[in-house]
Amino acid sequence: MLDKARSRMKERYAEARVRETKFLMSFDLYKVDSRLLVLLSLFIALNFFDALTTLVAISLGPSFVELNPIASGLFKLDFPGFLAALGLKYVPLIPLAYVTFLHQSEKHVLALRVVKISALVALVAANVFYLAVVGSNSLNLLHYYFG
Repeated sequence: MLDKARSRMKERYAEARVRETKFLMSFDLYKVDSRLLVLLSLFIALNFFDALTTLVAISLGPSFVELNPIASGLFKLDFPGFLAALGLKYVPLIPLAYVTFLHQSEKHVLALRVVKISALVALVAANVFYLAVVGSNSLNLLHYYFG
């Protein structure tokens, strides 16, 4: 009975593997690369605007505070802490840029597709998050100046 269940699990695993491979191979990597470049550029811009709106808000006085506990603690260390916070903020650019500019290889076709599609999903999620953060920061600043 256990052998039958194990055999059935192996068959289902093999079917799932074929389905996943077909799905990953259906992507046009040239289109994925161009979308990764756009999403990476947007990610960099949104990170910049997040830092800018945060600095503007903090410079206005004690009515605005940094809600990120790590950045808040680093900001208390003055300029070196600010540089450390910026460094931590931009560290994710390294692997994302690497994946974005990774050239296609005939040797590891499936692995390359897994990495590129994963980066695409991660960049979409990060951009949605930073769009919300920048939007919130901007709305708070607009409310402060015009409200």
